[in-house]
Amino acid sequence: MPHGTNRATRNTGLTPRARERRATILNAAREVFVRDGYHEAKLTQIAREAHCSVGTLYTYFEDRDDLLAAVLNQVEEEMRGSGGKHLNFHSASAVRRSITEVNRQYLATFQRNAREMALMDQVAQIDPNFREQRRQRARRFVDRNTRMIEQLQQNGVIPVAEDPEMLAASLSGMVSRLAYSMFVEKYFGEPNQRTLDRVLATANKVWFTALGI
Repeated sequence: MPHGTNRATRNTGLTPRARERRATILNAAREVFVRDGYHEAKLTQIAREAHCSVGTLYTYFEDRDDLLAAVLNQVEEEMRGSGGKHLNFHSASAVRRSITEVNRQYLATFQRNAREMALMDQVAQIDPNFREQRRQRARRFVDRNTRMIEQLQQNGVIPVAEDPEMLAASLSGMVSRLAYSMFVEKYFGEPNQRTLDRVLATANKVWFTALGI
């Protein structure tokens, strides 16, 4: 069972004050996990950062892994944003502009959350539950991009590909791996705005070429 399934259900219907307390705990946990790493992060330190007791943590989260899963889900939500929801399907030029904005949002959020992305990779290597969470996360991005490609094909904006899902998986994987190399592994040194602009230009070029627009 994925981390946090039972607790997520029990966290529905929280009062505004309880939601605020949970958000405070989540923000504190995020800071501690990315600062100290998966192995060294302690619930006592998270409680201290959140100005609450460890017992209060258990009110909202099953255990430390459940709390980490919630942190990683929060990161994913930020990265997904509204990407693809407002894509303009009317012309190739409009699609190029829309894809540019989707890629810009994804990459800028990736750069901003580079420490969180490194943490996600770390825990996925050692815990099968988090490895599955990462797989599901990647799958959601692929599914979103597959739907977008299929819609563009149906509207006659781009040529029909034999395998839209595989095309989406290839493009998603390329952008994700490129972002990880540049922002987490710092392939060209400490990333900055110029790095972001270069990654965005490259990701766009690959997308446009692959889609034939």
